[in-house]
Amino acid sequence: MRIDGKALADATLGTLAQEVLHPTLAVILVGDNPESLAYIRQKQKATERLGGHFIFEHLPASTSQKELDARVAMYNSDPAVHGLIVQRPIAGGLTATVVPAKDIDGFETNSPFEVPIAMAIFTILKQIFMLSSPRRRGSAFIGEYQNRFPVKPGMTFVDWLRSQRVTIVGRGETAGKPIAAAFAKQQCATSIISSQTPNPKEIMKTADILISCVGKRGIVTPDAVKPGAIIISVGLSRDADGKLHGDYDEHAIADSAGAYTPTPGGVGPVNIACLMQNLVHAAKIT
Repeated sequence: MRIDGKALADATLGTLAQEVLHPTLAVILVGDNPESLAYIRQKQKATERLGGHFIFEHLPASTSQKELDARVAMYNSDPAVHGLIVQRPIAGGLTATVVPAKDIDGFETNSPFEVPIAMAIFTILKQIFMLSSPRRRGSAFIGEYQNRFPVKPGMTFVDWLRSQRVTIVGRGETAGKPIAAAFAKQQCATSIISSQTPNPKEIMKTADILISCVGKRGIVTPDAVKPGAIIISVGLSRDADGKLHGDYDEHAIADSAGAYTPTPGGVGPVNIACLMQNLVHAAKIT
């Protein structure tokens, strides 16, 4: 079953737009990474959909640490800016520290915000849980979820998560690591697969929920998917024609997976919507 991330994101953004807060988001990009530029355009579109103001500062790859620090300090101290992002990866190995109250990416140690990509994973899983709940009746679509992912009466979302075998492929700073931390926070037993993990397919095949964060097509193959499992691709890559792909061939795993996210239209839109949730919250507390 294909998970429609765009529909989930549209519902979230529609609710946020009703807040009428007109938040301001500033994004700094160092260098000309095309993937970063594409991602920033999505953030701009979502911010403007909320009636917010978007500031984009595009700095050259030759920018020094001192110059970047000065720009970050300016936005950190500007009360009109509610959220600040220094787009990663930062060219030249530079670093940046955003004040916690504006760190809507959730990367800083004392940030009050959850990392949006982890929020997106939980949003998708919560949707599956809700549609699978015995309290939800009345449509063939919901009935199909209930048949694939049975939920016991009285079971909470966290109870259900803890009953699942969760495997995360990849442990990068911006995806695998924060997602694993989010599951650990909920006391969910989670297996982490890295490039050094022996027999990764054998571990994948035990997963009820398999989340791949590598960014390489074919990392998850059909023979590594447990029948009926929930498969989520966070990782993205482009082929020679510029077409986006996830970490698996959707057509190849569609029959064996109980549910899966497509690329594009899966995790990406939900990730942006969760970032906007943080932006709106930041506007409320600053």
